[in-house]
Amino acid sequence: MYYPILRGKQFELIAIRELADFVDKNSFCPVIEPVRNNTKPLKKTLEVLSEKGVKPLLIINPNIGNFSNKEESFDFLSDMNDYINLFTPCLKVNDFKDIDNISRYSLDIKDVAVFVAGSVDRKMLSDLIMAKCVLVDREKIHPGALSQLERVVLYSDSFDKKTRNADYSETSFFSTLHTEWQSFSGAIGFGDYTILSQDYTEAGGPAYVVTIHLSYIDEESFDSMRVRHFSSYDDESPANPGGKFKSALHKLCHYVDSHPDDFYMTSGLKEFIYLKDSSFPGLGHVKKLSMKHHIETTCRYIGE
Repeated sequence: MYYPILRGKQFELIAIRELADFVDKNSFCPVIEPVRNNTKPLKKTLEVLSEKGVKPLLIINPNIGNFSNKEESFDFLSDMNDYINLFTPCLKVNDFKDIDNISRYSLDIKDVAVFVAGSVDRKMLSDLIMAKCVLVDREKIHPGALSQLERVVLYSDSFDKKTRNADYSETSFFSTLHTEWQSFSGAIGFGDYTILSQDYTEAGGPAYVVTIHLSYIDEESFDSMRVRHFSSYDDESPANPGGKFKSALHKLCHYVDSHPDDFYMTSGLKEFIYLKDSSFPGLGHVKKLSMKHHIETTCRYIGE
């Protein structure tokens, strides 16, 4: 099972709503961390996913975006009470003291997923063993702790994010976690932050260069996942993002035409190709399509 980790921004929620029509529900379980006080888009997303048989993990104590204030984080779960059957509550923790906060939400640890943002120590194990599932950072979990846990989702912050789009090379390594997670005892799946970073930002800076990121499975590298980056021209100015998008999109379409077997022809990639003859949809939409392509590529790989 693949657990893509998403934030509750509009384009991310739209991405998983649209993917519900293309991705096998048995290979896909989104993890959503809300970032907005306005929960209407999130509720709509839960309803759409439920209709398709997908029950995501929803972080009930978000602490980024509008929920940086802890009191607002508590109000969030109260607002979602009527939708509680449409998601699995997920508690985000850094240490064992955070796990004790589960009593604040009147929930039983057996019915809750736990997202461990830091490392796992011995004090946490007794509670984590009882949780519905536990998400742990592959780079931070000690083998001794991992061997004692059951129902584990191994996640990683795999995208090699650059400070500037101009710094991306043609390709970059992403991960092999999709090929190796089953070798870990107790693992039920794996996750990542798609083509975004674990570090949360409200908005990107000015686009001096527009880059489109497309994930692919590299058969020559034992099915590791890599990302090809298609970057526009660089005029050292943030002007004309639409023209720069067309520049990057032209490179993408040319490459896909000449290398038709490199990528899965996903719904996201089809939309990119369709935009060749359309107007600039905005940078948020571009990220949405790259995310859709990444998630669908991952799900199709594990389905095969």
